Amino acid sequence: MLYFTRASASMRARLIFIPSTLLALGIVVAIVVTLSGATDRIRSEIASGVNLGSILIGYALDDVVVAAKPEEALRQLQDELAHIRHITVRYSSSTGANDDDPVQASRNVEAPQWFVNIFEPERIVKSYPVTIRGQPYGELVMWTKPSDEVAEIWNGLVFLTGLLAAISVGIVTLISLTANQMLRPLNDLVDGLGRLQRGQFSGLGEICVGELRQIGEQFNRLARSLARTEADNHLLIDRMMSIEEAERKELARELHDEFGASLFGIRAAASCIIEDASSPLNAERRQEIISRAEAISALADSIQKQNYRILERIRPVILHQVGLLNATRHLVEDWRSAHRDVECELRLPDEQPTFDEEVSLTSYRIIQECLTNVARHAKARSVRIALEIDRCPNAAAAASTTGARCIHVSIEDDGVGLPSDFRFGFGFLGMSERVRKLGGQLKVSNGPEAGALVEAVIPVAVAAA
Repeated sequence: MLYFTRASASMRARLIFIPSTLLALGIVVAIVVTLSGATDRIRSEIASGVNLGSILIGYALDDVVVAAKPEEALRQLQDELAHIRHITVRYSSSTGANDDDPVQASRNVEAPQWFVNIFEPERIVKSYPVTIRGQPYGELVMWTKPSDEVAEIWNGLVFLTGLLAAISVGIVTLISLTANQMLRPLNDLVDGLGRLQRGQFSGLGEICVGELRQIGEQFNRLARSLARTEADNHLLIDRMMSIEEAERKELARELHDEFGASLFGIRAAASCIIEDASSPLNAERRQEIISRAEAISALADSIQKQNYRILERIRPVILHQVGLLNATRHLVEDWRSAHRDVECELRLPDEQPTFDEEVSLTSYRIIQECLTNVARHAKARSVRIALEIDRCPNAAAAASTTGARCIHVSIEDDGVGLPSDFRFGFGFLGMSERVRKLGGQLKVSNGPEAGALVEAVIPVAVAAA
């Protein structure tokens, strides 16, 4: 029971234990079947030997009576009857010569005594008086010798058991070797998972077991994917840190150069106004105060514009003011104004729904990032932008959040397209993470016109405005 419990916890032990148990049961069944008919077989053989011996002794005694030399004829008869199986015949003279104990003579046994005691039947002893010329001339005694048949059964049983045991050992050995061969890839897989846990993304070698080869190939694909993801994560973290530091420097520079100068001008203008106001006012001084006040107003407007530009870069305020569709339209118009050599086509839905803040910001950033990439890298003559609201391609995946409604965003250009060794940069990594966070999908590929095609499907909860 303890072994079976251990076997249930080990595939190798189970593969060995179950066939071994079945083979042991097979050996036991073979032994039981062999012994179940042993008694009837012994009795049948003994009865056959007794009948045959009785017949032969009857015919032989008739020949002895008419023989010229009865003693020689009796000895010859005794030698011939010695070849009959399962019986023993001895000649007992009237003088007692050549007498044997039938019981002792039958105990020349090759099988163990306990086995003989179980299967040996009751012995049969028959006497045949010998009379020559009317005179008693001793007798022939025939008794059964079942030990021969018992020994044959015992030897057959030993041979059968040994043969089955040898076959069983061979089968179990082959199963053990096969189990070791088949389980070795699983051990390699466990080692590989341990390496993945430690951040080592080396793959597995070729697996020779056909049923496990697919698992090995899938593991290697997973290892390569994790290695790429790890590299992308490191790149993303490095870029985030560098961009964060660059943004801080840029904000510090703008605050110092723009706001500092404007605030200094405001302070100077305010000082002049205070100085002019403390003196007797005439038309010239009133006009100077008005000019100073107008300068302060202009500086305030400049500060407000600078502040709006900084806030727009950090987080688009226009999304809260006019919504995603109008903000997208405003973004595209500004881009057209800055890139008049590229034709930009925009397709938006007629309805004006409202979206969750994260959904709106993600869609806006995707279009913004793609337009930036077109301007920098695509060398395109035209770009097409489409934003639609439709059913999700996989309603089951989106139903828990969106009611099976999605924003479909696509940006396609006719530029040089993606290189063969294209990998996500910081911008695409950021877009991908934004879309993944919302349960959507982002696909970047070459379009039908050889340019780049970016498609995003973002689950949304839409409420009509």
